[in-house]
Amino acid sequence: MDFSWEELTPQQRARHYADRHAGKGLIGGDPRRRPNSEILPAWAKDRSIVRALALDDHRAANGERFRRQIAGARPLEIEIGFGRGDFLLDRSARMPDRLFIGFEVKTKAVRLALSRLEKQSLDNLWLSDDDARVGLQMAIPDRRVDAVHVLFPDPWWKAHHKVKRLFSPPFVDLLAVKLRPGGYLHLKTDVAQYGELVRHLLSGHPAFSDHRPQLADQVGPYRPTHREHWCQENGMPVWAYYFARQHGA
Repeated sequence: MDFSWEELTPQQRARHYADRHAGKGLIGGDPRRRPNSEILPAWAKDRSIVRALALDDHRAANGERFRRQIAGARPLEIEIGFGRGDFLLDRSARMPDRLFIGFEVKTKAVRLALSRLEKQSLDNLWLSDDDARVGLQMAIPDRRVDAVHVLFPDPWWKAHHKVKRLFSPPFVDLLAVKLRPGGYLHLKTDVAQYGELVRHLLSGHPAFSDHRPQLADQVGPYRPTHREHWCQENGMPVWAYYFARQHGA
């Protein structure tokens, strides 16, 4: 499987960004073209669920409460693709002084994590079934994010699924805009080639440092994801990467 990323000519780069702007590669399709995307489903009303296109749904308090918390001063961490939610729920419980947002495109997983969130009475965590490439762009202010965690992203093995991979030049640009200077990206993967692809994209971007292992100290103690636990139990290697958002870039 090819995990390389070719250097783009200006014409190729323009085409790539045009495709992303049109929603190509978004999981579940472009929500802007989905009927009633500006309305929250009944199960989500007045709960810790956010959808970028439904922030102005005044039939529920979600959008107003979310915007109020985002406008506050608490450090903000985001997990993209939280799956079962083990890492995210544990981290938000450990750090009640921080605000957390989790993006997961599988609505069933979001609803299960929401039930766990409510049982733990966590008031510093929001969940979303938006594709993060939409949610980050539309719902998160620039330079607001202190940390982004992407733990075991789907490698999308098939060649015709390559466009669905989270990491691409437009996504790295988006991270550069949303992370504050001094913030960081935390990546884990059990696919070595994917890790090196991400390292190539991040280290080649003027806003990011190369991989800095010492940033692991900022993550600190954590509950491993279901996938990381499986890897540990079965002796499978895991690669971790940490990239700082540089100042002045």
